[in-house]
Amino acid sequence: MNVLRTASRAIPRRCLATAAGASQKPHVGILLKRDPVILRQLTEFEHAYYAYRDSIEQGESRPFNPEFYFKKGSTAEQRWLAAQESATEKTPSGKMRIVQPRDEEVGSLNAANRATEADAKKDMKSLDRALDRTLYLVVKRAAGPVKGTWQLPSGALEADEVLHDGATRHLHEEVGSALETWVVGKTPVGHLVSGNDKIFYMKAHILSGKIQPNGKLASDYAWATKQELKEYLKPEQYATVSKMMAEL
Repeated sequence: MNVLRTASRAIPRRCLATAAGASQKPHVGILLKRDPVILRQLTEFEHAYYAYRDSIEQGESRPFNPEFYFKKGSTAEQRWLAAQESATEKTPSGKMRIVQPRDEEVGSLNAANRATEADAKKDMKSLDRALDRTLYLVVKRAAGPVKGTWQLPSGALEADEVLHDGATRHLHEEVGSALETWVVGKTPVGHLVSGNDKIFYMKAHILSGKIQPNGKLASDYAWATKQELKEYLKPEQYATVSKMMAEL
């Protein structure tokens, strides 16, 4: 018996057909994403909160007892004391505190730009853009009744195919097999009813590789944030799939 396998149990394939409805064909789609590469910038309130929390932690922290870890007069103790002298200073009350970097020292550090060349050029095909956001792959259909429309990679399941295998196959057919991806689990994160089709979406991460669109199936592609997808997908599609996506 053909089965749809999940992380916890095997579901008979006829159950998938029942879930899709008697007049609907089971399809599978893929939410291929690139997670944020850098942390987003903190707001002024967040900066103030973390500074306040750190000051409380430092003020309430217990003093370190070196006698518990180092033998009195040992070489290890001398090395530890020498390291502490260079990293701490005495306060007017006689307590020791950690030496913070000076403004001129911090100012001399050269931080990389958060905005890349791809951001400046608004290159929607580059993964080097929007480094602090999650990007999702969307393709432009090159054939069929939906020709010219933007959609997430998807298609019909074959006779003996399970969801995660079908999602990977359709992805490779549309944008090439040079991509290395990882499908998260074997159960869908949601579904979308489109005409006579019911599309079950699988979540996946891109690990490496290059996209090479198949001109017969996909004429173009873009990496878009959750909010940018609103400009590509139809309103009814976006309203459903956006609930399956991360906010960042």
